[in-house]
Amino acid sequence: MDLDVDDKGQLSLEYVLLSMMAILIISLVSVPILLTTIDYSLDIIDSINSKEELSKITDAIDYCYSSGKGSKRLVYVDFNRDVDVKLSNNGKKGLASINLSLSDNAKEIKSSFDYVGLNENIHLSKGFNKILVKWDEESNRIEVNRAI
Repeated sequence: MDLDVDDKGQLSLEYVLLSMMAILIISLVSVPILLTTIDYSLDIIDSINSKEELSKITDAIDYCYSSGKGSKRLVYVDFNRDVDVKLSNNGKKGLASINLSLSDNAKEIKSSFDYVGLNENIHLSKGFNKILVKWDEESNRIEVNRAI
């Protein structure tokens, strides 16, 4: 069976086109899956980071509460986005919470503390923020403020 040079070129071109179609189909399927996976991974990282940074604030509140009047603690927190920290209580424990907007829904990150006298909101910007938690000698309550 003799094949002309033109027949071999035709066969080679068909394999190249078939290979390109296979790569295109695989790309069209895998890229959206990869992008979704990246979004979910970033959401998990933001959630873990927010919980960790919120715990730093509540640990400082617990420190001042257990140390008594005259105590203070300066805390550095680093958030990946602007957040509003809500400090409240349920009568038995204090509660700090942050609402995060994730790629598919919203999630509330919570951390509790022992002191029940806080009811305020603190806006923190993306990046590093200094938080001053103090219980003055003259005051009957712990104060949580953004330090400058």
